[in-house]
Amino acid sequence: MKMTLLAAVLGTLTLGCASLAQAATETTPQNMTCKEFVNLNPKAMTPVAFWMLNKDTDYKGGDYVDWNEVETVAVPQVMEVCKQHPQKKVMDIKGQIKPAGNAAH
Repeated sequence: MKMTLLAAVLGTLTLGCASLAQAATETTPQNMTCKEFVNLNPKAMTPVAFWMLNKDTDYKGGDYVDWNEVETVAVPQVMEVCKQHPQKKVMDIKGQIKPAGNAAH
């Protein structure tokens, strides 16, 4: 009985510690490195790039960033810069991403 209780307590503690470790290393676009961006599922790259390019941007008069433009222009640029600087944060390279001819419509 004591061994079963001890095993249950140790199992619970082990799972709890594993959950804490996973939460501490969780990656969000805010703290994502370029290496993590390059390793993303390609389907997730456009939403992350869209978020990065629009964060802290105040568009006036109906201007916006086109989703298709982010997918076809910005994502390849982010990939290129990230492959050159894998240790940088994705947010830190925002200034290096050049919009297409009409970035805001």
